[in-house]
Amino acid sequence: MRKKLDKPKIRFPRDEGGHPSFIVEWWYVHFSLSDPEGREYSVMVAYFNFGLKILSISDIAAGRFQKFVSGSALHYVEQKFDLRWGRDHWFRTDPESFSYQLESYGGEVGLNLTLVSEKPPLLGCGRGLIEWTGGSSYYYSLSRLKTKGEIRLANKAIKVEGVGFMDHQWMNYLAEDGWDWFAVQLNNNCEMVFWHLVNPDGSLKTVDLTIMFADNSVYHTQDFALRRLKSWVSPQSGRGYGVLWRLQHEALGLDLKIEGRPVQQEIQMFETLSMPPFYFWEGSTTVSGYLDGKAVSGAGYAEFVRLSDGSE
Repeated sequence: MRKKLDKPKIRFPRDEGGHPSFIVEWWYVHFSLSDPEGREYSVMVAYFNFGLKILSISDIAAGRFQKFVSGSALHYVEQKFDLRWGRDHWFRTDPESFSYQLESYGGEVGLNLTLVSEKPPLLGCGRGLIEWTGGSSYYYSLSRLKTKGEIRLANKAIKVEGVGFMDHQWMNYLAEDGWDWFAVQLNNNCEMVFWHLVNPDGSLKTVDLTIMFADNSVYHTQDFALRRLKSWVSPQSGRGYGVLWRLQHEALGLDLKIEGRPVQQEIQMFETLSMPPFYFWEGSTTVSGYLDGKAVSGAGYAEFVRLSDGSE
């Protein structure tokens, strides 16, 4: 039986806008897209309130991964979803539905996409409030965004459509930890978000799993197993990243394998600044396995970050 969740800690549309009293805030979206010929692309855009933008596009078949990382001012408003960054503009287009327009450009990559959420917001940990050891974080996702428009890869315009997954998070806590974070969209219209928060010595600090089912009901637990089955070592940084994982939760008959595709999706930050580079893995995954005893498959996204000098 699925338990009733506590009262939500996030309100809409108010909390879609910026929260200037918080130290850290970001808006982040990733997409699984295909062109009219069926060629697949993975796309990610992220904006941070402290002046950072990341835009990346992967051509899955070619194994080509292109990124654009830049530091500049992010302009946003309170109580309304409206972000601007140079030529970039991400904003809500309909006050009655979770519908958006997103334009983002950088180097040889770019995009112009229309997004329409097919589900209500999925609140992190079931109610939108994550209790960290050192503070609290507010977090929600739009877990199934119908997406259509155009991407630009190597300065070539490509018509695409597919599905997106958006995160928005804000906190008054600067983490000293790392994390293994996953978002999954299954072909049975079920989505999930789960993660490990990792101490500097590699031990687990907290874990969490939140699921939205096809009927929009939500399930939350910390009783699950997430194991790394295979790693890949970056030739650029020498860091090791998990690229094949297994997620299990007996109560729901959940048993999934999550694989990074392609494995080369490492991002380097601060490469143009006079400071040590910071590396992490962020990119697309494929998913297969079982839920409630039924075979499922799907797509996802993952982020592996270590804030110490050690690799995974």
